[in-house]
Amino acid sequence: MTAQARLAVLALAALLLTGCTGGGSGAETDEPTAAGTGTAGTEATGPGTETTGPGTATVADQVMAEQATATPGGLGGEMTLTLRSVEVGGGNMTVRWALRWDDDAAAQDATVNYHELGISPATLVTDRAALTAYRPYCTEGAWQPEDASAVERALVTQDCARTMLVSPLDRVFFKFPNHGTIESWAILPAPESRPETVDVAPVDGLPLFTDATVTYLDGAE
Repeated sequence: MTAQARLAVLALAALLLTGCTGGGSGAETDEPTAAGTGTAGTEATGPGTETTGPGTATVADQVMAEQATATPGGLGGEMTLTLRSVEVGGGNMTVRWALRWDDDAAAQDATVNYHELGISPATLVTDRAALTAYRPYCTEGAWQPEDASAVERALVTQDCARTMLVSPLDRVFFKFPNHGTIESWAILPAPESRPETVDVAPVDGLPLFTDATVTYLDGAE
């Protein structure tokens, strides 16, 4: 996977993003720029709790792959990132994962947030064979703004990151509990080429999962 892979912009189902704005122009468009607000769908829950959001997966103990890494941001303990599923249906792709923080040296009721960890839930899915990368839908801004200065492009991209269809999304007020597992999801455009596997980085700043199996909900291979 490379950061230079082009980001796909696909037609968005009206159910999800009716009236979202395009590449920073302020005009309404039928083309999505990425995905929604932190309140969309079901909020992530605390330790050991199942959560139901977009897609069909409802079991929080499904494990496609799992990686543990030292806690970023100079904090103690380790973080375990679990990829649960990659599902495609209805023109959208839903990525589900779980994030757990464990620090035995910290208080049992200690918490951390995305900002302290220096990470972001800007999920990235890459179809290497098609040289195409996908980011979550957003309701404002765009991942690839056009016809704008460098400063304007940065602001438009920030708007997109702020309004992604990802849960949990808030980088400051949402807290990850010590020894607690948080169930998460993101909604992205469906891959154009229907790949069997993709590379998935659920959280920017944490490990990448390669060759993750894609499940097509319409049953087609």
